[in-house]
Amino acid sequence: MDNSWLKRRNRGIHMTIRDNDCDGFDAERMAKDFHDMGVNFFSFFAGGYITTYPSDLPESRRSPWLGDRDLVREILDASHKYDIKAAAMADFSVLPYELIEAQPGWAKVDSNGNPYEYSPNSGVYTACILGGYLTDYGMRMIREIVERYDVDAMKFGGGSYGFDGRICYCKTCRTRFLQDMSLALPASIDWNDPVFRRYHEWKTDIITETVIKLRDAVRAIVPDMPVMGNAFSFGPLDMERIAEVQEMVQLESQGRVTVTPDVSGYIHPITFTAEAASYMTNVTETPAWLVVSYFLHAPWRRSAFTEAEQRVYLAQIAAFGGMPMVNLSGGPPAVHEDQRGFAAPAEIWRWLRDNEAYYNGDRSGADVALVYSDRSVAYYGQNDAEGRYKDGFRGIERALWEQHITYDIISTNLLTDGRLNKYKVLVLPGYTCMREKEAEAIKAFVEAGGSVVADFETSLFDEYGDERPDFLLGELLGINKDGPAAHVFGPNPDNLQNYCKITSRHAILEGLEETSLLPIAGHYRPVKALSGTEACLKLGSPFMMLPEGLSYQTTPDIGHPMAVTKAHPGGGRTVYLAGQFGKLCNLTGLPELIKLISNIVLWARREPLSYRLHAPGSVLLSHRIQEGRTNFHLINLSGGQRFLKENLPVHDMAIELTKATCSKPNRAYSLQTGENLPIIEDEDCYRIALPILTAYDVIVLE
Repeated sequence: MDNSWLKRRNRGIHMTIRDNDCDGFDAERMAKDFHDMGVNFFSFFAGGYITTYPSDLPESRRSPWLGDRDLVREILDASHKYDIKAAAMADFSVLPYELIEAQPGWAKVDSNGNPYEYSPNSGVYTACILGGYLTDYGMRMIREIVERYDVDAMKFGGGSYGFDGRICYCKTCRTRFLQDMSLALPASIDWNDPVFRRYHEWKTDIITETVIKLRDAVRAIVPDMPVMGNAFSFGPLDMERIAEVQEMVQLESQGRVTVTPDVSGYIHPITFTAEAASYMTNVTETPAWLVVSYFLHAPWRRSAFTEAEQRVYLAQIAAFGGMPMVNLSGGPPAVHEDQRGFAAPAEIWRWLRDNEAYYNGDRSGADVALVYSDRSVAYYGQNDAEGRYKDGFRGIERALWEQHITYDIISTNLLTDGRLNKYKVLVLPGYTCMREKEAEAIKAFVEAGGSVVADFETSLFDEYGDERPDFLLGELLGINKDGPAAHVFGPNPDNLQNYCKITSRHAILEGLEETSLLPIAGHYRPVKALSGTEACLKLGSPFMMLPEGLSYQTTPDIGHPMAVTKAHPGGGRTVYLAGQFGKLCNLTGLPELIKLISNIVLWARREPLSYRLHAPGSVLLSHRIQEGRTNFHLINLSGGQRFLKENLPVHDMAIELTKATCSKPNRAYSLQTGENLPIIEDEDCYRIALPILTAYDVIVLE
């Protein structure tokens, strides 16, 4: 097979085919609509808990609406007619009840032996990845599909890789865990239980083993057929290992909005797709697929997302190195109940089709990296990974993108594989669970002239979440632990406030000259600053918030250092922040915290940025490099309250290139308009004026 298309930036759809969609499914119309929209790859339900072809396997559950049709063949014939690649998807995570009755060993079960329902009120159940539904029936279904049909790839969707968080107590799992670990399965999900921690490690290995098993089943029939699976950004899977064993990596970025029946819930950050694409670009050399929902997500999977927000949500994926893929649930476009959202993805797909030369083969130009720690998510985040890890990480992200400082997101694996040379600064938000070999790599990075920014409890815990006597990076950061974590408002924090006091002027406080304090909340880690450091921020003393007439400080400042800076002999710099600055920034977007965090990264970087974008903080910037070109991708997130109702234009922006680090471009132009942009030479920079940005654009410098 010619798989060169995998290296290009493709434009995709995932088609969830429901039972009733099989009734009157028009494959020809679907393929034509996809072609007209600019789609050149899609995946679709073929087998698993819903089968859309006349399978000969006795366990196969055909859609009751399928009749005598072979919908898989119809879809493949139609898609290939329009030169669209098509992947048949099998989902081996959902187990129909009738199969549980016939094969009880196939289900994932609780400690009482009762099968886990896949989701409440669904009437279907979760399959164990070590059970026969995957290892027996799944292998036979793969063979049937791959031998019978001319598919361009195989995809394993849903939870086929087994990332359901519940512990399976089936006989196979009990036997295998005892055999591998010489232990009985843990009694419950308890991150403080050493047995559960061993189970988590074991499960991660089993998932990778399952990925290899499914891949090998396909390759035994067609040796070079691409295989892709399903995963989540910042999720429970070891993406580096999975990326090594399959040609295509897919991440779901579908969360958008989740509303519970009692009207609570959450909204994912609007930069969710940029974050996922940035991370995956450094995990796999093949551009990763990022799947976003066409719909609102939960619980409404028929209502389309707003066109304005869909437009910038998808544009971010391409701008940060990924491939946008939209999940349709509710049938092909022509029969979807809500047609309002199709204009935006069609616009993005056509844009990428017409401008693929500006995307293929590009790479990030960022020299700042945020290090993502999956062990910290698991063993420190435990049952509250959002609050204990991800919120803080995303607050650091927010500060950087609002100040137009481009960055990569890299995994801890990149620390030890020799790929840090391109970076000037490593930021370690929430990197609590650190291995000694990772700490040594970070120290070597600083010795070679690199800089490091760390916060709160970074390096204070071992790889399984047990607290160390002191920070593993303590000497590097110039700090010693000085007690347990405490709340900045004290042990009884209600109706109190507190601040970081500016005790000396430092470059990290540039632009904050007119204030002597900065707001702070949450917890901090008391530390002592060692010799050779400077602590320009120290913790005040909490005092009453209301009534206002009694709202003043009555006790001396606590005085613990809240920001500790250190210059190193090799030229590197380190900064340690003792509090939860990132988490507070993520929640509030306080301008002074955004300024502080961005100042810290710029000071650590030592050299001025080679570029400066003069634009509102709502303009997201991605810096990409190609041979002979520099491309600045601009995504306009202006539009008022989520969800974006319209893309409000931004006017009178500019990109400045520092003369000390950049030569004068031969040409600058807007990819949206094709118009040349004037290059104005100032004393220390080249200035390129950008008249208007509506939703997205690429400013090309040649």
